[in-house]
Amino acid sequence: MIQFVTVSKTYDNNYTALNELNFNIEDGEFVFLVGPSGSGKTTIIKLLIREEVPSLGKIYFDDEDITRFNREKVYQLRRKIGVIFQDFKLINELTAYENIAFAMEAAGKPDSEIKENVPYLLDIVGLTHRMRAFPYQLSGGEKQRVAIARAMANNPKLLIADEPTGNLDPESAWDIAQILYKINNWGTTVLMSTHGSDIVNSMHKRVIRLQNGQIVRDDFKGGYDDVDEYSLKIITSTQEEPVKLKSQVKKIEPAIEESTPIVEKETIEKAPASKKKISFSIKKKPKVVLTAKKEEISAEVKIEEDTKTEDGEVKEDSANKDAIKIEDMDLNKSLKKYLRDKGYGDINDLIEAGNEQLRNIDKLTDIQLKAVNKAIKKYKS
Repeated sequence: MIQFVTVSKTYDNNYTALNELNFNIEDGEFVFLVGPSGSGKTTIIKLLIREEVPSLGKIYFDDEDITRFNREKVYQLRRKIGVIFQDFKLINELTAYENIAFAMEAAGKPDSEIKENVPYLLDIVGLTHRMRAFPYQLSGGEKQRVAIARAMANNPKLLIADEPTGNLDPESAWDIAQILYKINNWGTTVLMSTHGSDIVNSMHKRVIRLQNGQIVRDDFKGGYDDVDEYSLKIITSTQEEPVKLKSQVKKIEPAIEESTPIVEKETIEKAPASKKKISFSIKKKPKVVLTAKKEEISAEVKIEEDTKTEDGEVKEDSANKDAIKIEDMDLNKSLKKYLRDKGYGDINDLIEAGNEQLRNIDKLTDIQLKAVNKAIKKYKS
């Protein structure tokens, strides 16, 4: 998605902020930019959003050289990028709802889409109950949540977070990190500049470390500080092995609940093993519930109701009778379209797939999954 080719940036006072940088960022990656103040992190961000242009070299976004963009192309580029700042940059005269709606209006979105999506975005960041609050009525963490929702309003391909936790208390900082982690899991590329060593060390994402305008380290699963080879082996050996089922070739990973931190607030090797429940169901077959814990796997088998009558005839499955179509379900338009694009035609398809497939294979968020289950329950009742 992003490619820096021998990029240098020198200012009029002969200060060199970046010196012949070369790196790539792939679509869907989560990348930390770390390094001391003045190392070049903010300059990289300014170049990516075309606030500035490099003195030398080329920068590609989606295979296009953005250093050659005219004003119209720069505007189109910025619609593909969401940016979160340390100081939030909310409009004080507008409520949380209005701040997000304003960003969508500026992008030319119709009122119907704004009314549908703004509450959904506030729900994602856990601020539905604060949508009418003005910035001065919000805490620092809440302001940053609004800023994230606003940055995601136009469904960007890249989300840039410039020191998003710098002014927050540790608890709020972890909440913000969890939201960014969730957004990245949906497929959005995340580039985060930070001094938050605890977050970087715990998440084990790619880390690019800068110093004096040059890359001194680029680790695929790195920490904030340098990690020697022996320590790296210890870290990777203590990570939890994925649970696999014979009937599935894809990994089953537990979804992260909104109230649950991404990882413990200590390093991985000190973190206590967490217990996650993974469940899936196969129509007319035993329902298996797996409980996954580090170095422990247990299974519970529940047999569903018998599908035959006393005479041996197959009972009529009410779910198969006049199945309600996806477009007739009580779901928002964007979710209906997403489900149809994934090949689901009616409610039976959703029931047969089960929560596990919808969450881990089709990548539905917890909010979307709750909406689907609620619609199914309403139909069944």
